[in-house]
Amino acid sequence: MTDHQVANIGMVSSRTPTLRNNRTDWLARWLIGETPDSALLEQQGFQPNVYYAVVIFRPAQTPMGAIAQSSAQFAAILHTEAARRGIWGPVVGYEQISAVLFHPVEDPQQTTRLKRKTEEIRKQVAARLGTTDVACGVGRPAMGMEALRSSFREAEQALQVSAELQMQARATFFGNSSLFCLLRSLKNPDELQRFCQSWLADLINYDARQHSELLETLRAYFANNGNTALTAKELRIHRNTLAYRLNRIAEITRLDLEDADVRLNLHLALKAHEVLTAAGPF
Repeated sequence: MTDHQVANIGMVSSRTPTLRNNRTDWLARWLIGETPDSALLEQQGFQPNVYYAVVIFRPAQTPMGAIAQSSAQFAAILHTEAARRGIWGPVVGYEQISAVLFHPVEDPQQTTRLKRKTEEIRKQVAARLGTTDVACGVGRPAMGMEALRSSFREAEQALQVSAELQMQARATFFGNSSLFCLLRSLKNPDELQRFCQSWLADLINYDARQHSELLETLRAYFANNGNTALTAKELRIHRNTLAYRLNRIAEITRLDLEDADVRLNLHLALKAHEVLTAAGPF
């Protein structure tokens, strides 16, 4: 990556000025090991003693329209959508048509809000582009520029995994990308297939016969940490409908969804199913 590939548009907050043109290469230099000075970080909008999660947004394919012909234009769109949701972290153009949001995280052990806001922003940015979807990779929260490099690498890995598994239509988080990499590393995919079938075959077959969405309901339920209100909102169904679906899942699979081991195996099987159904060789 060369310095001219990085175009900075400053932080989301209009209260902080953008960098002068001769200092727009800080991201590129930071990524190869240089530590930016405190004045530059303050100008960018970084706050001391604040956790940030690196979130990289990238169109799944190059848009045909003029709305996102450069990383600066794309970052400007991201800047606007983050600000509308009260996200006051630095936004930086990256490579040809990508942008990085340093998303402030109040509590690194509570990332539900991070996941919800990231997905909201991703969907709206995609809607703004109109001609393509937007992939999004998220690294784990970190404090300090040294630790944030690891978050950046995790975000890039998540983007790579989302492309390989054709999951650009949703945000991919560091935990998912690590698990997907582990599943893909298994030497015997037939065993992974058997594991997946043993836990999900009844649901897959039921959905195929009834044209229902129980598998997707279960996936959303786990993605929202078992929060029924958030799951119902994501699926755009009433909470009573969600309760009915969860009961049907338990009946069809003959499994206790309150059992921790059952939930772990079902969740792993869902991840394995995504790997197995991805395009290309396993």
